[in-house]
Amino acid sequence: MPQANRNPSVAGSIRVSQDGRYFVDAQGQPFFWLGDTAWPLFAQYSREDAEAYLENRARKGFTVIQGVLAWGGGTGFETTAPGPNYAGHVPWLDGRPDRPNAAYFQHVDYLLRFAGERGLILGMLPTWGYYVNDVKTFDVGNARAYGRWLGARYKDQPNLVWINGGDRIPTGCEPVYRALAQGLREGDNGAHLITYHPCGWRSSAQFFHCEDWLDFNMIETWTEWAKVYPAILSDSLLLPTKPVVLGEGAYENGPEYPLGPITPLVVRRQAWWAFMAGGFFTYGQDQMWRMEPGWTSTFDTPGAGHMSQFRAIATSRPWWKRVPDQGLFASGVSSERTLNAAVRSVDSDWAMVYLSSQCHVLLHLDKILTRQVKATWVNPQNGEERDAGTYATGNLLGRTFPEGRTQWFSVPGHWEDALLLLDGMP
Repeated sequence: MPQANRNPSVAGSIRVSQDGRYFVDAQGQPFFWLGDTAWPLFAQYSREDAEAYLENRARKGFTVIQGVLAWGGGTGFETTAPGPNYAGHVPWLDGRPDRPNAAYFQHVDYLLRFAGERGLILGMLPTWGYYVNDVKTFDVGNARAYGRWLGARYKDQPNLVWINGGDRIPTGCEPVYRALAQGLREGDNGAHLITYHPCGWRSSAQFFHCEDWLDFNMIETWTEWAKVYPAILSDSLLLPTKPVVLGEGAYENGPEYPLGPITPLVVRRQAWWAFMAGGFFTYGQDQMWRMEPGWTSTFDTPGAGHMSQFRAIATSRPWWKRVPDQGLFASGVSSERTLNAAVRSVDSDWAMVYLSSQCHVLLHLDKILTRQVKATWVNPQNGEERDAGTYATGNLLGRTFPEGRTQWFSVPGHWEDALLLLDGMP
């Protein structure tokens, strides 16, 4: 399985596809969202560290980096006003969002250009939610003014999406978040997508799904990593149809999770469950926001490396044509932490099956509407491929009814999890 290629430079803003299920680039080609969270990117990373981090993520095949413009240390560690960046500039003069500090945003300008040249979209949060919900720095007036200023400043910068919210539910503050979104729209005239980032085990859809400024949904599952699949699937069934992104799951090596430890296997499970449910995934590494001593040595942790394989495998087929289909399983679907999941193409000429542990499954090969199907194992850790056989599907036999054909498959020995690729053949 080939490694994910380095991204081309960003030529234009990403948009939502015509059917509402995925993203497209400026040329109308499907855009694969593979995100990472670097919340303090603009505020605390030095320019050198930010460049090294963005270079690293571009090489690994990430396509979106999520960061906060007005950051104060993260949930549970916030300061009463957003802190300065590496050069000592604060985002707002006199602590007022309606008085943005141009010197601070010159560094943001630079990072946007640097990222864009490396094919990275920056998912930018105008503020951490603490400054809306907790200390009430924002009101409707200054939120709209700040949003309008940001939108106008970056209206011609292609490689960004706006992420409203910031680890908070909007309850009681809905007018302020709406005003911020309205300001962004006024400033950039709709040039960029907008979503909303909630807090633990919530989705933007629960609060804003039918509002016209919310272009796609974002979910945070945090420690409830076993709930990724049903959370994504639920939002994908809503009308109007909008793309769904797992914007924050459980962070690799994060110490605070009741359902820990968060191993590379758990990271892969989250990514594949999001994909198999029809959504998109944002990875997280604990030190990218904690920034404890030696944090830059964690750029290459195993889970981050496995995301390269995730993208390579997921995009090896026309992924935008995928349909979640648990009906592929005749037996062995399992549940919760060991859930197995499957997608097939809308044309039923290929399928992918993610097996999240050492297990045996019985699959309906007759779901593939060709005479034969070729099965291939792929190791999601390193891309190793193994032939899993060629089988008759029971279809196209010239009879009124096709034959129901099933086949047992067992995850190869010593693999923690596996992908089974099913490709139709004449």
